[in-house]
This record gives sequence, C-alpha cells and structure tokens, in this order.
Amino acid sequence: QQQPPQQQGAQPVEFDHAINYVTTIKKRFSTQPQIYKSFLEILHTYQKEQRGIEQVLEDVSDLFGDHPDLLREFCYFLPDGVQQQARRQLEEVVKMRQNATAATKKQSRSSAKTRAQ
Repeated sequence: QQQPPQQQGAQPVEFDHAINYVTTIKKRFSTQPQIYKSFLEILHTYQKEQRGIEQVLEDVSDLFGDHPDLLREFCYFLPDGVQQQARRQLEEVVKMRQNATAATKKQSRSSAKTRAQ
C-alpha cells in the first residue's frame, strides 16, 4: 500500500535533516570525540527504551549547554507532545549558561582591574 504523495516526500527531508544534524555535532566536537559518542549513547539508550524523554532532555542539555543552536535544533526531532516543554527547558538551560558566563567574565574583569591597581 502506497503512502499519500505528501508523506512520501516528507520522510527523506526529515532523515536528511537528522543526518545533517548528527554530522554537525560530529564536526563541531571533532577534537572532543567523547561528546559525540555520549550523544549517540543517549539516543541509543532512548531508542531501546532504557531512558525516558525527560532524562534525554537533561542529558542533552548538559552535553550541549554551551551550544544553544544544537539544543534548539534538537527539539525538532522530539515527539510532538514534548516539543514545547523541551523548548522551554532547553531555553532555560541556555539562559542559565549565558548568565553564568556573563558573571564569570564580569568577575574576571574586576579581578584584572584590582590587580592592575
């Protein structure tokens, strides 16, 4: 039984998107292959139903916390029912990381000023 034409065209685009996403991760972390391997392990254990979607979100957030583009794109591949929740959760992670980075930079600048005086 054939699928309607619109569905036949949709899957290859989604598959290509997934391949491109994974390739982006592999290239970005080429000097840190453990991060790429950890990402694949997260997906593998989720696929085998050994890890729930909440745990996947938490693990991917930890792994890609300094890479908001990867976190946002990851949401695209999640089941429809959790995409909105995941986007909110991942955006919070990004904000927390950015705030922590800004605070660290501010502290470094004030330390440098104190040493210069």
